[in-house]
Amino acid sequence: METQANTTQVSVAKGVDATKLEKELTAMWSGLSESKGEGQSAGVVRACVLNLIVYAASKEERAEVDELLEAVIGRHPCRAIVLCADRASEESRLDAFVSTRCKMSAPGAKQICGEQVTIEADGPVVDSASTAVAPLLVPDVPVFLWWKDIPDYEDKLFSRLSEMADRVIIDSASFDRPHKDFLRLAEILKGGGLRLSDINWGRLTSWRSLVASFWDVADYRASLERIEKVRVEYDPPDISHDEIAPKAMLALGWIASCLGLDVEAEGSTLGDGVARFRLRGKDGREVEAELSATDDVAGRDGMITSLTLSTAVGDEFYVALRWNEGKLETGARTGGEGQTVTRVLNYGSRTEGERLSCELDILSRDEIYERAVALAARMLATVAK
Repeated sequence: METQANTTQVSVAKGVDATKLEKELTAMWSGLSESKGEGQSAGVVRACVLNLIVYAASKEERAEVDELLEAVIGRHPCRAIVLCADRASEESRLDAFVSTRCKMSAPGAKQICGEQVTIEADGPVVDSASTAVAPLLVPDVPVFLWWKDIPDYEDKLFSRLSEMADRVIIDSASFDRPHKDFLRLAEILKGGGLRLSDINWGRLTSWRSLVASFWDVADYRASLERIEKVRVEYDPPDISHDEIAPKAMLALGWIASCLGLDVEAEGSTLGDGVARFRLRGKDGREVEAELSATDDVAGRDGMITSLTLSTAVGDEFYVALRWNEGKLETGARTGGEGQTVTRVLNYGSRTEGERLSCELDILSRDEIYERAVALAARMLATVAK
């Protein structure tokens, strides 16, 4: 099956008239329902399993958003409301356009179609654009907000749109000031009222699964209980080369929270691409955590390259990225034995559209993610200036 966008795009008069937009959409659906000719679809099924509000911080991102929605609407027929904002404009303007997107199946079968409303907002009117979005939401289905920018509760539009949403989706990999933005993310989650998905957290799923699998091996557990050091290596962020990559902070926050550790107020250091933290468990055990930037390699922006758990007697468990091969390698060394590679797995990267689509399957709060963010932020607060 493939996803196809209707090439007809209808411009509406200046301003967003929800009633007029609905009439335009109804007319478009009526046209799509007519027979297309021999061997083609005899009609369409208008489907909407959710609302997806998309905020794009510039009109230049509109083409990217449209491309990503191809993957999303193919799996989740929905009403996508794309808000393209130009906050820097001195002129206030609000325009809207409608279009349809269809999932193509076998010849002669009906097409399953979703729809898209694109709103272009310029100038001061951007802050109040939520009033244009609200009447366009389809009732009785979930509402997702995909915020393609840095989340900030002081932003009136973010606050209002997130209140409409059952779940908010961000991507911490896009943080342009990782330290400050990560601390702000922790503050946003602290209140507990926001259900949030992070596409960057989804990129860690394979890593987390492989690290957790070490505990599935009975012979490893005794060594794992004596972990004294956690080391994460990462490719430095392209935008803020001297700051810790958000993905590395998330990985360390997750490991520390799973092991019941918290950061000590004193003893953390950051310099020359290496951050060190003193962690302590409730039982008094101490663990050293180290985040280390590698050489900058094109295409690896902010990616983790290796994650290692080790003990004082030389036991070691690791997951490492084979960048040129597109694989992840896991290995273990225990009891003074030589290193043994346990698995080498393909590390096929998903498209951003596929990752976004996966987030639309989740409505509940991700408490594991929230704990990882909170603990990582506490660690970062001990070194970030």
